[in-house]
Amino acid sequence: MPHSTLRIPHFLLFLSLLSGCATLPAHPDAQRRVLPLPAETAAYYDYPDHAPKATVEFVRDQGRYKEYLVKFPLSAQGFEPTEPVVEFEWMESALPGKRPVIVVNPILGGDYPLERGITRFFAAHGFHAVLVHRKTLKISPEHNVARIELLLRQGVMRIRQIVDWLELQDRVDTTRMGCFGISMGGIASSMMAAVEPRFGAYVAALAGGEIADIMITSKDKLLTKPLNRYLERNQLTRDQLRTMLETELRTDPVLLAPYVDPDDVLMFIALFDRTIGRSHSFRLRKALGYPRTVLLPFGHYTSYLCLPYFKRASLRYFRHALHVDVDGRP
Repeated sequence: MPHSTLRIPHFLLFLSLLSGCATLPAHPDAQRRVLPLPAETAAYYDYPDHAPKATVEFVRDQGRYKEYLVKFPLSAQGFEPTEPVVEFEWMESALPGKRPVIVVNPILGGDYPLERGITRFFAAHGFHAVLVHRKTLKISPEHNVARIELLLRQGVMRIRQIVDWLELQDRVDTTRMGCFGISMGGIASSMMAAVEPRFGAYVAALAGGEIADIMITSKDKLLTKPLNRYLERNQLTRDQLRTMLETELRTDPVLLAPYVDPDDVLMFIALFDRTIGRSHSFRLRKALGYPRTVLLPFGHYTSYLCLPYFKRASLRYFRHALHVDVDGRP
């Protein structure tokens, strides 16, 4: 990366340390135009027409919203799904009439305590909200790298089919739908900005690209341990694995970025991120056309200390981008 590119983040890092955070306004490159999604790419993430016949299980009544667990089969063709069931938590606002909705993409799978709190926050402030479930995305010694692409592709299709289900709900305002994610969820959110036009606003927090390079260079033990096991089991060097990943991975936010309108995206970047990597976050921001971005003077995990700020700032952004009044009325 050129030194002139590095000086700007260091200057803004200084401002961030003084003020808590700094915001980079959107400044799209005058030469950049949003390209239409190629037919071949659209077909890659397409699936047979379906009317999802879901099972909806009531979980609890939280007063301002009710929680349900929703499941239906993943519609796919041309491959055998490794996650054949679409599963998500549906939080239905108690406010009357059609409501806007926010879809929350998880970090890496698990029990979703962080993401559930965020989803409930949106639901408590007048939005319907969805928490998407998925398996942990990591490289496994017993599988080839093509499986990672399959999991990423399935993830895109899963979110698109959740949007199909939302369109069938009488109380969902399908003209006001947003997509939110942190870390791996932020990567998913930025890719949905290219692939799923039914969303009108996207938040990508602590995200980055390219995925192959993130996996090879990350300092996070959650990524380095399975990576080292894979290298040892398959007798590969890091450079060999990087080449394999770059060959296989089509579902990457940088590759999809030319088809994203930067005006529809809000990014959060952690300046001391050693998991995604600050350079990967700025690489994604550049590829997306320099959307409005909030800089945080923290690392990947210590940024979660800013969670109250994440939630409030994202709520303000969605209200503005989706034209929702403070009292929750569209």
